[in-house]
Amino acid sequence: MPEKTSPTLEEWAATLPTTLVGGDNFTTWPDLKWARACSHIAIFESRLQEWHASAPMFVEGVMREDRQGMDLVARVPKGIPKHEWSLDLGDALHCMRSAFDAVAWGMAHYDDAEPTKPKRVQFPIFDDESRWDDAVRDWISELRPEFQARLRLMQPFNYASTSGSVPFGLSLLHDLDIQDKHKDMLDVSANLNGLLMTGAIFEFEDHDAEANLRLEMYDDVKFTDGAVVGTLHAGATVSKVGKVLLRPTLRVLLSHQSRTYDAGWMLHHLRTETRRYLDILLGGLARPDDEDVEDVEEGEELSISVESSSAPAATDA
Repeated sequence: MPEKTSPTLEEWAATLPTTLVGGDNFTTWPDLKWARACSHIAIFESRLQEWHASAPMFVEGVMREDRQGMDLVARVPKGIPKHEWSLDLGDALHCMRSAFDAVAWGMAHYDDAEPTKPKRVQFPIFDDESRWDDAVRDWISELRPEFQARLRLMQPFNYASTSGSVPFGLSLLHDLDIQDKHKDMLDVSANLNGLLMTGAIFEFEDHDAEANLRLEMYDDVKFTDGAVVGTLHAGATVSKVGKVLLRPTLRVLLSHQSRTYDAGWMLHHLRTETRRYLDILLGGLARPDDEDVEDVEEGEELSISVESSSAPAATDA
């Protein structure tokens, strides 16, 4: 029986996945688009903080008609800058989505390849496996097999989603990008995230009444000028309400296809997930250590034969 031999370093390296490095053997555009998406997210967060700091926004305590407590009424004289928030969100989402299209384009042109249908090249995001099969026949089959495998790994149809769960990251990104680019502005609104209340001194008709205060907040009410966002129930009939100071904190909500998301959480989620997906697309999945490769001791010389060859033709990244 022939003795088992260990592979050479060159043979072992040939089995590793192709690593796509921007500025070396691949375009830098995917990483640049993702980085610009992060810049748009920072702009969105900064504008939200600036508006919150500058807007004369407060919550007013108004005695209820039944005199059983007071309603908490939003006062937003300057209004909510929904259009600005929607534009910033759309810009961030579009740059994230474009990063994946740039990956597909780079794969289609890798190593000086020329796709036969360049106008069809775009990053596929499919919930239906039959659409993936159509895309493979259309243009994906021209890619290297390992690139095809990476694209397929990213497809939402590979991952089960339960009713009420958050959609797979790329599905959500794709749907929101289509909404922003081809349909209408993203549906954003503000909602009460917290309330710092001082005062709330009630004077009761019956001075001997044992009142039990109870705060009820209305989560389904959008924070707009004049909206009743909650009620402070007094537990007894009130004759007078003392001076009340209520300072609200807000969060931005994004509504899409009967779902409502915290926009800040959603952006953080997509930023993290898209970076992870891009790293897999560019570098492939981690490979288990190959035990057949001989270890090189520290200080030991490693001889690698290098064959000289002419430099490759310059290509546009």
